Amino acid sequence: MLMSSRPLRDRAVGALWIAALLACSGVVSPSVAQAQAQEEDESASLVKARALFQRGLELEQAGNYSAAVQAFREVGQVRMTPQVRYHIALCEERLGRLVAALGGYELALAEADAVNPDFKREVESNVNRLRESIPRIVIQRGSGAEAAVIELDGVKLGDSSVGIELPLDPGPHSVVARAPGYKPLEKTVTVAENSREVAVLDLEALPPDALPIGGDVQTRPIPRVVPYVIGGIGAASLIASGVFYALRQDAIGDLEKKCDNHVCPGDDPTIKDTDEKMRTYHYATLITLGSGVALVGTAVVLYALDPRLPERGSAKKSKARAQFYPTVSPKTAGGTFVLQF
Repeated sequence: MLMSSRPLRDRAVGALWIAALLACSGVVSPSVAQAQAQEEDESASLVKARALFQRGLELEQAGNYSAAVQAFREVGQVRMTPQVRYHIALCEERLGRLVAALGGYELALAEADAVNPDFKREVESNVNRLRESIPRIVIQRGSGAEAAVIELDGVKLGDSSVGIELPLDPGPHSVVARAPGYKPLEKTVTVAENSREVAVLDLEALPPDALPIGGDVQTRPIPRVVPYVIGGIGAASLIASGVFYALRQDAIGDLEKKCDNHVCPGDDPTIKDTDEKMRTYHYATLITLGSGVALVGTAVVLYALDPRLPERGSAKKSKARAQFYPTVSPKTAGGTFVLQF
């Protein structure tokens, strides 16, 4: 019996080892397969990138720099190497984008030690050559432009960028300056390689009729018809106020007829309706009266301070103001309008 039990135990231990190995293989095999698939994808991407890089070189040699730089940028999305940066910068230079090309050359130069000394010398030579040939512009504030907002090619310049040399690509560039109380200045500055241009911005003051009350910039004076339109609306509002006031008084009269000494009978359903109408007309009278007076006053002030009218620009006329003092009672509504010059 003892002799027969040992083979059984050996077979049981062997079965346990086989089960353990199968379990481990079941856990490990998916990870291994995933890693192998990832390596295959990377290898395929690198093969495609090498072919695309070769295509970029061919386009570059043929002078098709726009297509070549696009090919090199697609290669850089897979793996950006110093050589790829160099050829992108070379195409940018051939396309006239010297500032971007210089940045690309400098990035390639920072990584050139990982390639070889000959490559580093070539990149360094291009960097030095391009630094000398890139045109520069100096924008200076002139008369009236001390606080102006300055834009170069649509980009707002900070104070630290004014008065210093700014690198630009060769060709025309737009310079815009705006300041309160001055006409906007727009000029085009054309720069060439190996050149240095200075742009002095002198702003011209706006004429008096282009400046509104308060001194803020307004390139167009208020149309003369505006005060008349505002005054007309105000007059209509005043007329509406008179109509509402008359309706209010009629409602009050009806209540006084139905109520004796302000004591109204409770069996008359029309009293509540008349009272609500009286209150509605009362508030409508106040609203239309106030808005009408305000609109008429605004129209008078705009007309009085119009600098295009004779002798309207003096200091005396600039002090014109309008004031309204309302008077309201349970049975009446009105006010006093005072215009001072």
